[in-house]
Order: sequence, then structure tokens, then C-alpha cells
Amino acid sequence: MSDRRAALRRLGLRALVLPALLVPVVVHVAVEASRELSAADAAAELGDEDAEVLHLGRALRWRLPGAGHDELAIDRLLALGAAAEEDPADVGHARALAAYREIRSALLGSRALDVPHADVLADVDARIARLMVAQSQALGVAAQDETLQLERLREASASPRTPVVLAALAMVMWVGASLAFLARGLDAQGRLRRPTGTRAGVLALAALITWMLAWRFA
Repeated sequence: MSDRRAALRRLGLRALVLPALLVPVVVHVAVEASRELSAADAAAELGDEDAEVLHLGRALRWRLPGAGHDELAIDRLLALGAAAEEDPADVGHARALAAYREIRSALLGSRALDVPHADVLADVDARIARLMVAQSQALGVAAQDETLQLERLREASASPRTPVVLAALAMVMWVGASLAFLARGLDAQGRLRRPTGTRAGVLALAALITWMLAWRFA
């Protein structure tokens, strides 16, 4: 009877693995995204457009399937860029380019197997190429062909980025180490098995911290 109860306990622990792993990640991403959107709102109220663009870009990087904060950040950045294009005070389209480049950087920084919002990225690349040509003309510099500028942007988009790859590997390692901790690091009574449990627990913690840092700077 005790063996059956121990088996059921182990089965119950394993059934809780996915929720136990996913819930902290989802909560962390949602909290960070909400915090950045609030910071962007505060910057907008102060008239600090540079800070607003920065925080919107950070909110966009905290991408979460099913959440709407990334679309909200994109819409606001596009609106800032479009307004800056119409503003004669935006000499050389610097503010517009800053908003569009923030979208581009955030989308590439949060990509995994593919680029999220690929249609938005294509649109932003085209806007950046057009404004770069216009900026060169306004400054009296020999302007490069817009098509060539766009091709260079797309080539850069196709290149891998180390922080993104590191974040993906850290996530896989975290899941694997956590599963190992629950499967081999605990005995039937839920007590820590040393040294297996200690090693798996330390590895899981290190992988989680690595994922958070790599994702932050991606």
C-alpha cells in the first residue's frame, strides 16, 4: 500500500511539472511587459519621446503568445514614427528612424524559429530604407539606392543573434534540469537526494538566470 502511495505521489509530482515550469515564466514576462508599458505611459506624459520609444521597445521584446502588449507597443511606435515623419522639426527624420529601428530591433531580438510579426518587420524595413535615402538627400550626402538599402536591411535580419540562441538553449536546459530534479533528485518521500538533486537544482537555477539575462539583452 505504501509503495502504491509513493508511486501515486511521484505521478502527481510529474503531472505538475509543466505548470510549475510555465507559470513563473508567463508571470515574469507579463509583469515585465506591463511595467515597461507603464514606464512608456509615464514618459509620454512627461513629453520624453526618447524614453517612451525605449520602453515601448522593451515591452515589445517581452513577447508572450496570446498576449496583446506586443501589438500595442508596435502600434504606438508606428504612430510615433508616422507623426515624426510629418513633423518639420524632425530634421533628417531622426525621431521617425528611432521609432522604426526600435521596432526592428525588438522583433529581431525576440525571434525564435521565426521572426514574430514578419509583415510588420518588412513594412518597417521599407520605411527605414526610404527615410535613410531621404535623410542623405536632406544632408546633401550622396544617397544610396533605396532598393540596395532595403536589401542590406533584409540581409542583416537573416543573420543569427547570439543572445537569442543562448536564451533558447538556456530554456531547454532549464526544462531538462527541472525534469531531472523532479524525477531523480527527490526520493519517494519528497526528500532531496544528494548529490543528484543538488546538481540538478543548481543547474536549473543557473539555466533560468541565464535565460532571463539573455532574453533581456537580446
